[in-house]
Amino acid sequence: MIFALVSLLIFAAVATLAAGMLLRRKERDSKEVQERIGGRKPRSAAAGSLAVERDSRLSALPILDKFLRGISFARRLELLLYQAGSNMRVATFLLAIAFCALAGYLAGYIIFSRLLHALVFGAIGGFLPVFFLMQKKASRMRAFAEEFPDALDLLVSALRAGISFSAALQIVADESPEPVRSEFAIVVEEQALGLDLREALTNMANRIDSLDLKFFVTAVVLQRDTGGNLTEVLENTSNLIRDRFRILGDIMTFTAQGRLTGVILTCLPLGLGIFMAMVAPDYFHKMWDHHSGKAILGFAVAMQLLGGLAIKKIVDIKV
Repeated sequence: MIFALVSLLIFAAVATLAAGMLLRRKERDSKEVQERIGGRKPRSAAAGSLAVERDSRLSALPILDKFLRGISFARRLELLLYQAGSNMRVATFLLAIAFCALAGYLAGYIIFSRLLHALVFGAIGGFLPVFFLMQKKASRMRAFAEEFPDALDLLVSALRAGISFSAALQIVADESPEPVRSEFAIVVEEQALGLDLREALTNMANRIDSLDLKFFVTAVVLQRDTGGNLTEVLENTSNLIRDRFRILGDIMTFTAQGRLTGVILTCLPLGLGIFMAMVAPDYFHKMWDHHSGKAILGFAVAMQLLGGLAIKKIVDIKV
């Protein structure tokens, strides 16, 4: 019964994926036809041009897209995909999660022939796509934070040269590296479409999970409401961000020993267990065959996780 249900889920996943690929191919063919007959002109391929448009649909299937829009989790997942720089739609990513979960479930059931182990492997397999997506998001946010002070310096230089703030944003969008370039390009594009600068900057702050960017948006909004020297405000903001980076570097140096201790304490029991299983398999198999051994292993794994979380909490100092 379980294998029949799993087979049905796999068939439904493959059918959904095939339907999505077919619809995407039809969309691409229709775009090509419109460009050939002159209904739509292709974007200019000039140097420095940047496409800021993004398909906001959560699924290529209209019914599924309407259903996902009514779920708050799907909207948060769509924001996570954007922050990670992925062009994958929410429905496709959910399909990848389901596929990995089913693969983990089947692997656990085939290896251990027990439902509990299969469920654990299925949960781990379903979490892997989310884990990799969160890693991509962290990498992109880190790249944005590293390039953002230079973008502020460029903005300050443009303002001191007598250029307006909107034109200075365009310069940052043209000259800055990714991902700063694309985010400021979206702000410029939203302004060109008639959106207020406050709303455009607020949208960028909502899209990017960066405390430094929130400092910048708050400073600009307050300056436009209360007045003052915007160049000096942005220069002070840039210096503040660089001071935060300097302090973070000092913290990473001071907590290096604690982080190394966490890695050693996490990997040492696992490595010792693998070594014992290879050197003395008859001695170590008692941990698997006896109920007390399984309980001890489960307790050890739980304590390892709690210890790792405690060490991470100690060395993770917010600035």
